[in-house]
Amino acid sequence: MLAGQKVGPFQIEKELGSGAMGQVYLARYVKTGQKVAIKVMAPGVRSSLAQARFQREAEVLKQLTHPNIVRFYVASEFQGSAYYAMEYIEGESLDDLLSRRGRLPWDEVVELGKQACAALQHAHEKGIIHRDLKPSNLIIAKDHTLKLADFGIAKDLDETQLTATNSTVGTAAYMSPEQCRGERTLTNKSDLYSLGVVLYELLIGDKPFHADTTMDMFLAHVQGTFERPARRVMEIPVWLDNLVCQLLEKKPEQRPFDAAMVADSLERVAEKVNAQSSAGVDAARARVGGRGADETTPDQDDRQAARTLLGATKKKKRRARKKKPAYEQVWVQAFGLIAMLASIGFFVFEQFKPASAETLFAQAQRIMDSGDFDAKLQARKSGPIEQFLHSYGNTDTPLAKQMKQWADEIDVTQRERTLANRKHAGMAPESDFENGAQKALALEEAGDLVRAKDIWFDVLKAKDVPDSSDRSLGLIAEKHLQDIHLADDHDSQLQIELQTARNLGKPYTPPAEAERLASEALRFEKVGDIGLACARWQELAQRNDKSLANRPWVLLARSKLRELANKQPADTDEKAARIEVLERAYAEVNRQASEGRNVAARTICQDILDLYSQSTDLDVKGRLANFQTKMKALPEKDG
Repeated sequence: MLAGQKVGPFQIEKELGSGAMGQVYLARYVKTGQKVAIKVMAPGVRSSLAQARFQREAEVLKQLTHPNIVRFYVASEFQGSAYYAMEYIEGESLDDLLSRRGRLPWDEVVELGKQACAALQHAHEKGIIHRDLKPSNLIIAKDHTLKLADFGIAKDLDETQLTATNSTVGTAAYMSPEQCRGERTLTNKSDLYSLGVVLYELLIGDKPFHADTTMDMFLAHVQGTFERPARRVMEIPVWLDNLVCQLLEKKPEQRPFDAAMVADSLERVAEKVNAQSSAGVDAARARVGGRGADETTPDQDDRQAARTLLGATKKKKRRARKKKPAYEQVWVQAFGLIAMLASIGFFVFEQFKPASAETLFAQAQRIMDSGDFDAKLQARKSGPIEQFLHSYGNTDTPLAKQMKQWADEIDVTQRERTLANRKHAGMAPESDFENGAQKALALEEAGDLVRAKDIWFDVLKAKDVPDSSDRSLGLIAEKHLQDIHLADDHDSQLQIELQTARNLGKPYTPPAEAERLASEALRFEKVGDIGLACARWQELAQRNDKSLANRPWVLLARSKLRELANKQPADTDEKAARIEVLERAYAEVNRQASEGRNVAARTICQDILDLYSQSTDLDVKGRLANFQTKMKALPEKDG
């Protein structure tokens, strides 16, 4: 492609790079001027497997929305080649950074590692394994944000793998032992191993294993040993050294639990180093300035005490006394009583001591995976979640963080139910925060997302009030603000996808039911059929009203219904309005055709035929026949 060439709604500026699957270009979204990166499938790649894999890469990236992951915008086709647009990152890859600097200081590696863990944890929670984590796929933006890119061979655990049975994919130097063996079932632990290789290379400036062939590299990962990072660079803290070695364990079960646990361990490395440094400084000060000039040293004191005791022993002669039997002596009786009480205490402790943190976590995880909210609520009130928080809630561990997150999820769901019940019963709010939450919910119901967002921001303050019954309202506010943000994102992305499909003269194929209804609603609005646009938005809101996952789509539908309410009077004759829409569209087709813009005319015809194909109205059907006839008569090219 050449600079200045248009690809859908984007204009190419220059090529950024190329690979076996295609090329990546820097482009601008013509409408706003926003920079994007476009990955275009190479024209010579025509195999169904390659095309399916390219499409899967776009589908995987579309599922991920995180500050540390390159953002997906839209996927479409250009001149028969598939492409997708994504966030353009101005910065450099860790690969380039290593080439320029050799290796990085341990504290800088810790910060980069935490961001990589955040990206991996988000992907893993979505059921996606990256499988190709390496420095060239980690990019540092100008604001120092690390971005994870290139999900070309990522595996969605909910999808059929698009690679041959037991095949190996990924870059050999960074592949986990299970990848090298071609195991079919990979887990998040595979990415953690690759992360360990990346951290090792950032710290040392060299990889843990070297080999002349790919097969030798596979064997090194599966069977080989490596030199610990701290033996090669002495300044690396022991805790970071141990963590990297744990990530590089051959057996997945011996690696950390998940990326969140790795991030937590990285966070504590700096804390431990700082604590150790402070302790060393204090000890040094005590040794230097804590003793007077005339004060004896500890060794002198000890020697003087020994001489005194020895002299006293030689001078004293103990008189022999008649001793009582051992069992009559007071100290023996006291010792026996203490032993008996200790035994009783130990027995009582064993009977009533709390279960281990790991046991309670496993019990809670089974309940959370069950989907039974009543069981979850019981676990929160008096079951393993409550027991864990009571005994181990003050610990700063990944298990404790997960337990607190589960507790918050249950509290939010329960509080939302309580809000709905209190509203239904007409009960007055118990606090200012609850009053705000009720108002925000009412505004969401009415589709006024702008005002709802303002009130939710006020309610969000309750999240920071410790030990407050209103804290769950703050968590609810945080959740609803995220949903409103996603609703805006859905609207923007859908508009781009529809415009791209229209520019290409191809129908838009929505991936799910919610997107189908929303896209039809937007298309009906575009042609001027407000009645059917409202009907689609209403259907979308009603079908997904109880779905938490699709709540952003419901919010978008309510917002659009509010916007459209003023565009068509309530007493409008919808049938007459629809006929008028079709007549205007047909007149526009004729105008475009008369000016030689046959492609635009055909696009209008196709839009109308697609949108009204299910209509049973005879008047509508009669006009559709006119569009069908006109489309057949129109040339496929302009002129």
